[in-house]
Amino acid sequence: MTLSRPMTRPGAPARVRKTVVALVAVALVAGGLGWTAIGSVTASGCGAAEQDLVPVLAAEPILAAHPAGAVQRARHGGCFPDDPFPYAGRFYESGGDFTAFYARAAVQEGWRPFTAAEGVCYTKAIGGATAFLSVAAHEAGGVRGYDIGIAATREPAPEDGGLLC
Repeated sequence: MTLSRPMTRPGAPARVRKTVVALVAVALVAGGLGWTAIGSVTASGCGAAEQDLVPVLAAEPILAAHPAGAVQRARHGGCFPDDPFPYAGRFYESGGDFTAFYARAAVQEGWRPFTAAEGVCYTKAIGGATAFLSVAAHEAGGVRGYDIGIAATREPAPEDGGLLC
């Protein structure tokens, strides 16, 4: 009578189990990272109604208004990645005072000023949403100027504008 050898060495099932667990862990991590990468490129906190509001905000005349000598260098708009807040804005190169200009222009266009945590902010209803206008000094790529932006929400808004101002 001959004794046969087992087909696998002793301890092999434990190694196989560890290998399978490791491969499953790698697949889950890779899948999660892939989903995160896809989500960061394509996802936003906005639904269709908020996405539709972006061009409405971008068309607001206050964004095109600027003091003499200010030069528009960039436009931006979209939705915040994790919140349902559409926004639109512009960056202007300027070395002069812009606050007095916008204090007058905003009120003339129906914006209501109020004191926010970060200074003065303005609000009005746009497209069925509460919109907030903010203007602040900004530097981009070594270019000094200011950023003017409008962010909006269809949800109840904090009195001070919260992160929207």
